[in-house]
Amino acid sequence: MKKPCITLAITAALFTAPAFANPQQMDPNMPGMAGMHEATPADVQGVGVVKAVDTAKGTITLQHEAIAAIGWPAMTMTFKLASPDLLKGVKVGDKVRFSLHPAGIASTVTAIAPAQP
Repeated sequence: MKKPCITLAITAALFTAPAFANPQQMDPNMPGMAGMHEATPADVQGVGVVKAVDTAKGTITLQHEAIAAIGWPAMTMTFKLASPDLLKGVKVGDKVRFSLHPAGIASTVTAIAPAQP
């Protein structure tokens, strides 16, 4: 008794199906797509304690609470500053509220102010 070759039939069907024969490519010029590849996340808000300031490098180290808007848990991180002027009136040990432009390890603090008690 002969056994049908099911594997060959399935393979042939998969590779000749229209969905696989001519996949649609995304057209970046399609209506509504303008600027989508250039999208950047909006600034998010955080609260933390200043652990270090490096004016020469233009960085601040913050022990921040969780930032739910971007799914970050509480942690201590060093951030670039959008402007060295942001350090005016900020010192180690201060509890602060800050705005952050999220970009992973390259995230930038764009605003910082003392946290209200």
